[in-house]
Amino acid sequence: MEAQPPVLGSSLLVPSVQELAKEPMITVPSRYIRSGQYPPIIPISNSSSVPTVPVINMLNLIFGESMDSELAKLDTACRDWGFFERIKQIQSFSSLKEKRR
Repeated sequence: MEAQPPVLGSSLLVPSVQELAKEPMITVPSRYIRSGQYPPIIPISNSSSVPTVPVINMLNLIFGESMDSELAKLDTACRDWGFFERIKQIQSFSSLKEKRR
């Protein structure tokens, strides 16, 4: 009888980004939202050596004088990190039209 390799873990089956993009979504699926901080961030003595997640102001991508610099930050975040934290997002296209007036 041949020995079976040990089962080391498993993965959740989740749809690919392309599959998610095929259907219109209004909200982020709950499986991708984390409430609270897990695992908790443990402060270290030399905080200058800890990289920070890029933060992109979505309003600055659309309006204002800082559009070019915010677009450059978005480009760097996507190339170097593969993700970013977004702030000040537009809730709907109607609110976008109102803000542009």
